[in-house]
Amino acid sequence: MNNSFMMESLNPFFVNVSKINVTASNAERKTAPHIHEYCEIYVNLTGNVSFVIEKNIYSVKSGDIIITKPYEYHHCVYHDDSDHLHFWIMFSVNENPELFKFLTEKKSGHRNHIRLSEEKEQKFITHCENLTKSNPENRISQMAIFFQILSYIEEGMEKYKVSNTNVSLPKSLKNILDYINKNFASIHSVNEISEKFFISISTLERHFKQYLSMTPKRYLEDKKLQNACLLLRQNASVTDACFESGFDDYSHFITIFKKKFEVTPLKYKKSLMTEKL
Repeated sequence: MNNSFMMESLNPFFVNVSKINVTASNAERKTAPHIHEYCEIYVNLTGNVSFVIEKNIYSVKSGDIIITKPYEYHHCVYHDDSDHLHFWIMFSVNENPELFKFLTEKKSGHRNHIRLSEEKEQKFITHCENLTKSNPENRISQMAIFFQILSYIEEGMEKYKVSNTNVSLPKSLKNILDYINKNFASIHSVNEISEKFFISISTLERHFKQYLSMTPKRYLEDKKLQNACLLLRQNASVTDACFESGFDDYSHFITIFKKKFEVTPLKYKKSLMTEKL
């Protein structure tokens, strides 16, 4: 039996790996929802948490894996004060688009939750542990561990996907999230959502707080910002990114974009252009 293949050269790319324990007093429990240009692998070890990705909520248990691609909206929701121990791996993909297309070309909000078999789960966690302790000087060994982790992810996305999304999400809230995801650019205020679904502002905010740990205003704003980032990546002007994403006030857009990403939209766009050079 013969198997030949071409080993393509790799462009340098960024990888950051951590093993983190978030205690009840840790400020990270209040971390804002993520929208960023990297792929992210989260592995739960302990903690009563769930994950919001796009319009879906995933209940996770020890050993479960959450994978998100660039600009896929996501954040962790805490259900009690128990410690939250997890692995967190973030890496850039734009430098090697062909290598990582199994991640970047998946549909947003799909194939995010992986639960391996018990045997594979233990091996996968061992690889994650080894990567956190790997010696940067041993490049081949370090790369081998990282790509072994990716091989489990690639296989898991096909064979071990978990379908228990929205298991605790009320139908009314799911319908609201669907509506926001499809129409965020034309929604100007939370009042419009309240009136359309015949629900009071206080009830709407209570549901968002209970199930998503955030306000409906923040969710709507983040969806607009997410779209603005995508438009800037497609070389849209800052003005077009602003108004096509549903922001009515240009100055307000600049302010909240900078607050969210710690850079102005123009500097963000210029940094993307520099990446491509």
